[in-house]
Amino acid sequence: MKRLSCISCISALLTGTAVASAAQQRGEEPRPNILWLTYEDTSPQFIGCYGDSLAKTPTMDRLAADGVRFTSAFSTGTVSSPSRFCLITGMTPATMGTGNHRSQYPIPDFVHGFPKYLRDAGYYTSNNYKTDYNNAREKEMIAESWDESSGKAGWWKRKPGQPFFAVFNSPHSHQSRTMTNPWNYYEKQVLQHLDSDWVTATDAPFDMPDFYRDTPEMRRQMSRVYNSISLTDQQFERILARLEREGLKDSTIVFCFSDHGEGIPRGKGSSLGLGYRVPFIVWVPEMYKHLSPWGSGVVTDWLVSFEDFGATVLALAGVEIPEYIEGTPFMGEHPAQEKEYVYGACDGLDSNNELSRSVTDGRYMYTRVFTCHQPWIRWMSYYDHSDIQKIMRKDYASGVMNEGQAAIMKPREAEYLYDLQQDKWEMVNLAHRPEYKEILLRLRKKMEEHIIATRDAHFIPEYGYAQYSDRYIPYELRQNDSIYPVEQVLHTALLCGMGQEAIAEQVSLLDAGNDIVGYWAALGLFVSRESLQPYEQELTRRLSAQTYEPARLYLAGALYDAFGNEAARQILAEGMLSPDVNVNKETMQILLNINLDKAQALLPAVHKHIELYGKAKTHGEVEYFMNVVLMRLEGKNFTFSSFW
Repeated sequence: MKRLSCISCISALLTGTAVASAAQQRGEEPRPNILWLTYEDTSPQFIGCYGDSLAKTPTMDRLAADGVRFTSAFSTGTVSSPSRFCLITGMTPATMGTGNHRSQYPIPDFVHGFPKYLRDAGYYTSNNYKTDYNNAREKEMIAESWDESSGKAGWWKRKPGQPFFAVFNSPHSHQSRTMTNPWNYYEKQVLQHLDSDWVTATDAPFDMPDFYRDTPEMRRQMSRVYNSISLTDQQFERILARLEREGLKDSTIVFCFSDHGEGIPRGKGSSLGLGYRVPFIVWVPEMYKHLSPWGSGVVTDWLVSFEDFGATVLALAGVEIPEYIEGTPFMGEHPAQEKEYVYGACDGLDSNNELSRSVTDGRYMYTRVFTCHQPWIRWMSYYDHSDIQKIMRKDYASGVMNEGQAAIMKPREAEYLYDLQQDKWEMVNLAHRPEYKEILLRLRKKMEEHIIATRDAHFIPEYGYAQYSDRYIPYELRQNDSIYPVEQVLHTALLCGMGQEAIAEQVSLLDAGNDIVGYWAALGLFVSRESLQPYEQELTRRLSAQTYEPARLYLAGALYDAFGNEAARQILAEGMLSPDVNVNKETMQILLNINLDKAQALLPAVHKHIELYGKAKTHGEVEYFMNVVLMRLEGKNFTFSSFW
């Protein structure tokens, strides 16, 4: 075995240098190999080289010590599938309508996975193994992008001398490990595979996020984060050791980054720096130092976003970047100028309809919440299955949280502004402080301009996607100004959360003559339903005139919760019994946010829905959401039949 191993090593060394030798004979620079080490659900705050002295991440720390560590790298989304869609295509989900988690909407035929262009240029491409590309052409995209995409894929299957682009995605720091799966699964998936000297104890003195209570049971839960990331680091150590053992380190550029923020409540799935900001390290061998604007052992605040990553890989490989790709390269022979701003989007997750938009200049993160009737800790099955979220809900109900901790359990404000450099856990909202008004106005303006310029597809409710699916894919639908007058829609959406001063205009916009404008007017009234007393009669009259179902539901939700309106209650009951899954989801969203007694009065309709659709394949997504509806309305806990 030893003799065979040595022969294999010699063969690999010869193969790794063959391309360089051939290129040198032709007087050309050999094309670089490119390796992506990607991992799940991790914020920089939990990595050693980003300042956490108790984090056990020696592999990433060494990579950063001799590479480039980015402090202002951001995902375009806060959950995996929209983020990974952006990574593979170089296109933002807002323009393609792919922001809702695992939604599988069609995209234009001209959009391809960027590794296809590497393959066309002679690269060997491998993916090990996660895809999660979140569009209807996902299988086609996988087939055209990768020579192999599997749990056994790697650079070692290429032809002799062939340059490679290899992706390895570690699952160990996924939310399933850091919070969702039961503790005994976590032990089997993480602790049993982690070297003993890498383990972080449940009572270790790590820095607890300020939005959590610092209790033994919460510390026990947070230790999962540290150990899951350490196991990821341990896996990367083995991959990099193989790269060096096979003589490929000196010809390989390495990217190491997570797919979005930390897999904990108020991290992943939240439109904050903790949802978007990612640890990102680039290591460049001496041969290719000229392709990097930075040296070695450098920390940079250069602003980068996920749409730039594919463009950068193509630039490093000397492959032309297709015009449709939205990103620009930050490395290569001709890197683009640094961006002034990058943008983030938080959309639907696990049937919970969410819409928030963010912009950052690297230091300040501005977020506009359009669905501000929901708290940061939203009702979602994958989150509410976890012990940590159950502890938080119990503590909130018991009144033992301090003001900052309790705030994340209550409906959100419309605007947030955080200093990412000075406020590690994003606890101090600067949006209302006069001394930050200029920054607030500047970032708010940039966000609004970006939404209009991109014609952000997600201000159209999913009901609208389905309504026009026989004529338009979301990318096309957003360009139809008669259906989607984006400036008027945005103006109406921006009234959400603006309180009493906006109500009169919202009432008038119910009859604006456009379904989507009316939807946002109704949703805004639902947000401000506690202030609707002067408008009760007028809104009751307008309810009967509403024909666009999402608008009708939210107006009914407002009238029922504020006044106990019987006609409104009946509309919500009908919404639960509708065969339309999008109508069901909107209705359930309302039940999760109105007064508990009033929501419980609709339990007969909820149970009738389960009787009608509980086993229907068409309603699987809705029934998954039903877990948290029954949890809130009946106090009924649930468990999953299997765990990833």
